[in-house]
Amino acid sequence: MGKQQTIVIDRATGVPRATGQRLVRSFMDRHGAGLDDLLRRFPMISGTAFRQALEVHLKPGEASMELALALDEAVDTLLSLQGEIITALPVDAGRRLNVDVGLRWYAARLHDLSRAVRTM
Repeated sequence: MGKQQTIVIDRATGVPRATGQRLVRSFMDRHGAGLDDLLRRFPMISGTAFRQALEVHLKPGEASMELALALDEAVDTLLSLQGEIITALPVDAGRRLNVDVGLRWYAARLHDLSRAVRTM
C-alpha cells in the first residue's frame, strides 16, 4: 500500500490548504520580516527584493517547479553569505556567529519548503 494523505479543502475557496504556494506564503508571512532584518546586514542584498523574488512565484497559476527552483536559489544565496563582510548593527556587537546561524536556519527552512513543493 502507498502512502495515504488526507487533503483538507478550504471551504471558502475550494482549494487544498496544504499546497506548496500556501506553505511558502504562510512561512513568508510569519518569518519574512525576520529574513529582511537579517539581510539588512549585507549591503549587496536587499531583503525586500530577496523576498519579492520568491513571492513572484506565489501567484495563482505559477508552476510548482519554478517555485522550487526559486527556493533552491534562495538557499544557495543564503548559504553563500556565511562569512561575508557584514554591516553590523548595534545588536550584533560580538555576535557574528548568530548572523551565520540565522542564515543557516532560513536556508534550512527554505530547503524544507522546496522539498515539500516538489512532492505536492
